[in-house]
Amino acid sequence: MPTVGVRRRGTRISSTTRTRIGWLDSLRGVAILLVVLLHAGEALRMAVGPTPGLDHVNLFLEPFRMPVLMFLSGILLPRSVAKPARAYFAGKLSLVAWPYLLWSLIILAATGGLGAGALAQILYLSPTYLWYLWFILVFYAAAYPLRRLPPVAVAGASLAASVVMPDGGRLETMTFLAAFFFFGAWCARHAGMVERAIGRPWVLALAAAAAITVGILNLDGRDVLYRAEFAWGVVGALGVVCWLFPRLGAHRATAALEFVGRHSIVFYVVHLGPIMGTLALADAAGVAGTWLLPVLLVVGVGVPLGLAWMYSTRKHASVNLLFELPALKRRPVVTVAAARRSGA
Repeated sequence: MPTVGVRRRGTRISSTTRTRIGWLDSLRGVAILLVVLLHAGEALRMAVGPTPGLDHVNLFLEPFRMPVLMFLSGILLPRSVAKPARAYFAGKLSLVAWPYLLWSLIILAATGGLGAGALAQILYLSPTYLWYLWFILVFYAAAYPLRRLPPVAVAGASLAASVVMPDGGRLETMTFLAAFFFFGAWCARHAGMVERAIGRPWVLALAAAAAITVGILNLDGRDVLYRAEFAWGVVGALGVVCWLFPRLGAHRATAALEFVGRHSIVFYVVHLGPIMGTLALADAAGVAGTWLLPVLLVVGVGVPLGLAWMYSTRKHASVNLLFELPALKRRPVVTVAAARRSGA
């Protein structure tokens, strides 16, 4: 799968082997922060009951969060599968399989669920909230042998498969999200065409209308989540964000979001523990209430942020080991000056 050249904060949506695209990282950062918001809201609802404003926001965004993350991972697929098989699989084992396995064990141990059945489920079901990483592993494992097939064909077959899967089951969710993973790879290969399409005002208006419609249907209680018949709304949302984010420019806010996006694995695996721990302390003290939401967000973002900063410095071997297995994959330290020179 060939890749398409890029500009750091331009409108290109694919990447070369030497550069990262800032706005893609920014978008990933926003999506991950919305996952933190979702889990903070769910935790708070368990303790104090419904929180209407927050619940409505999360419901409106629910159909889009995970498909956007899968799409962004898929955009990087052409670059990945261009590597030799050994480098490809070593990278996935180090940077995806290792943190998935390690943090699954940590979460199960912390919640008292470290039994034989749960340990087995890590391999075939994902018994924790880390199911996204499990899905990604399955998609990457399938992508390499399928690398010579047109990604759009794999995406179409995955979406069609989701129609016949049991409603609301794990397989329906997996095949639906696989469609957006491979759709992202197709968009990376046809970046110019995609950019020209979403640059047309009428296309952008239709995309926005489709996304808003599906979000409202989900708010209204319709079963739209991970359903193939509502995939057009997700495609619309992708069109809107892929038009919007390159136009945000480079400034401190986007730089912060880029940092979150580049270290999304840290935020994803770490955030829920501090949220639940803080809520448990407040509940034990009898002070739990809706006022806790900002506190939950601060700890849910702040703790992963501190670990992500330590991880980014590459100076703390114990922290690095939490998120990658260095014996398989060594990631070079990228200084600010080097990043500017390379356009990363």
